[in-house]
Amino acid sequence: MARLALVSDDLHFLQHLLPEWERQFDLRVLNPPKPPPRIRGPRDLLAGLRNRRLRSRELAPLAEWGNVIFCEWATHYLEWLSHHPGRAKLATRMHRYELERHGNRVNWDNVTLVLFVSDAMERAFRAAVPDYGGQTAVVYENIDFAKFTTRERGATHRLGMLGQVIPRKGVREAIEFFAAVADELPTLSLSIAGGTPDAHYRQWVEEAIAAAGLGERVTLEGFVPDLQAWYHSLDIIVSNSQAEGLQTSLVEGVASGCRALSRDWAGAEEVVPPDGLFSSATEFRQRLVEHYALDAEERTRQATGEREALLERLGARPRMAELLASLAP
Repeated sequence: MARLALVSDDLHFLQHLLPEWERQFDLRVLNPPKPPPRIRGPRDLLAGLRNRRLRSRELAPLAEWGNVIFCEWATHYLEWLSHHPGRAKLATRMHRYELERHGNRVNWDNVTLVLFVSDAMERAFRAAVPDYGGQTAVVYENIDFAKFTTRERGATHRLGMLGQVIPRKGVREAIEFFAAVADELPTLSLSIAGGTPDAHYRQWVEEAIAAAGLGERVTLEGFVPDLQAWYHSLDIIVSNSQAEGLQTSLVEGVASGCRALSRDWAGAEEVVPPDGLFSSATEFRQRLVEHYALDAEERTRQATGEREALLERLGARPRMAELLASLAP
């Protein structure tokens, strides 16, 4: 049985796979606390120092023990391991931000396999690291599709956005886009779910809602405990992000029977068909007007077809466990 060492300070996208991996591999998991993204005071400084000590103390033995050591995120753990190679083959998965923040600090000559969540991310990596000589593959196992089922769909005239309410997600601009179509589709509402870590930005969003007179039609939901029920309350899942790896909420929404409407960030076309992409308020309005001009049967047919096509497309991608196992002797 191959020995696999998994290193990640965020197992959110892997948790559902670990029981299978425990059966397939001799598995050891290093799941330390996340270090602070920036040093804002003595507490953050202490946490950062502890994380550095952990890397030098814990990573080297794992790299000697395993046949393969896998960094779920291509961040500081990958950086350290790429400059202190052990016996294990080194592999990683790149989601979105890692290439910009960590890519030039990794010794890619010592990384055997790089996995990506989208074709767009693989293209960006190849452009940034043109001399990379290892293996690459595009995978998608971020969610358990069995947990996201469809319902008998009558129109709810409700749009949804899910994710942190931060500038990169384009929430304030989405409210402006919604305002541009609100009079034309007077029964339409928008539910914005997710945490609000930036108090200033949240206030800016709330002011935009009030200024547009949309207080009764746009809601900030915060944390949603029952995601399946929330997706089932929507007609359309919306992304107005500036950039994503492969946005989880779009995939979950389509898997739950929603249609998807997305700004055309790189990779969105891997989830959303061409008639669901937009780049301006005018196109956003056009997509919604066209959708609600369809009769209920056609809307259901399109949502069902888009769900089947997406699950088939993502399901055809290689499995991480098989790719990692292939690296072991």
